[in-house]
Amino acid sequence: MTKGKLVRALMLWSVVIIVLLIAAGAVIAVRRGFSARDNPSALETYVAKTARRLSVPASQRNATNPFPPTPEVLSEARAHFADHCAICHGNDGIGKTSIGQNLYPKAPNMRLPATQALTNGEIYYVIHNGVRLTGMPAWGTEGKDDDS
Repeated sequence: MTKGKLVRALMLWSVVIIVLLIAAGAVIAVRRGFSARDNPSALETYVAKTARRLSVPASQRNATNPFPPTPEVLSEARAHFADHCAICHGNDGIGKTSIGQNLYPKAPNMRLPATQALTNGEIYYVIHNGVRLTGMPAWGTEGKDDDS
């Protein structure tokens, strides 16, 4: 068998295996259903976290918070969170609300290290622009806004 035929045969078998894996995944998904009540699989969790990470441009990732953490600013921020964010994330940030737990993927626990490790720039960008394929909508206006 020539090298060209061997390469074509390997490519054909690779395509066949990929098609079979996709078909098996589709059968499993159809049998299991698409309920938002299920917990996301490890793959779906990975995709959602990757989508969030990729949605933030590198130029925005390390942006700093322009507001100093004064008592007045922190008080206003807590009130804003309670009025605008707690409906999904809960006042405690855990996300155990009727809306937060029924999103797919679920609203993240804001207290976990993975969420706490986000930079100010990442948090601002996610709030302002949302994340596609998740329950996080875009809350900002076209330009920068102080509320985000």
